[in-house]
Amino acid sequence: MIEAIHIEDEPRNLQLLENLVRTYCGDLVTLVGNARNIKDAITLIKAKKPQLIFLDIELSQGNAFDMLAELKEISFEIIFITAFNEYAVKAFRHNAVDYLLKPINIEELKQATSKAVQRIGLASSGNENVLKAIKEISDFGSHKIGLPVSDGVLFINCDQIIRISAKGSFSILHLVGDKKVTCTKNLKVLEQLLPEAFFLRVHHSWIVNLKYLKKYFRGKNGYMEMEDGSIVMVSVRKKGNFLNHLLE
Repeated sequence: MIEAIHIEDEPRNLQLLENLVRTYCGDLVTLVGNARNIKDAITLIKAKKPQLIFLDIELSQGNAFDMLAELKEISFEIIFITAFNEYAVKAFRHNAVDYLLKPINIEELKQATSKAVQRIGLASSGNENVLKAIKEISDFGSHKIGLPVSDGVLFINCDQIIRISAKGSFSILHLVGDKKVTCTKNLKVLEQLLPEAFFLRVHHSWIVNLKYLKKYFRGKNGYMEMEDGSIVMVSVRKKGNFLNHLLE
């Protein structure tokens, strides 16, 4: 069982997350402590040596980034939880597992916690660098994916996929040459199958191949133009992760 702590300056939010984690993520992590300010948080981290921290950004006497700067070594995964979306890029620069906006979405909490547990498992097994190396040396151009379609399984070269849109429980793949393919699986399933170095979920209705990104338009309602001339919206919740990819 993964041991986690929660750092949050509001008592009501401390109790709320504890209840959510126990109810929906209790099979993955156990909370072993909490703190409400930077000083107590650092003391707790050194004492408990947690594998995961649920970390609010705005804290008493400073913020989460001030606290992280005081630590000599960050040997834990971080899920940032905040009411403010302007910290997203900075959060992902700290290699955050995820960035959750308040009020907390239960499905997003479960997904973020599961992702953190997977990261911790890879690191502890010593396989993290091996897996990363395999991804980096893979020939993306020759990577094919088998897609369930109405009459069987269609194998498509990933390099031909520009973007993927949701259509109910199905997905529409928009390919090079203005071709379209209807897949009988939803975006969540495809997101797990596609190479994460190139494909990114930028909206609940869209996955894009960053190779075909032409231009990103900034603003509260940010959006991107793809090489095929299509316009794809970037959701507020996904913007931080998207911008992090652009800055890498």
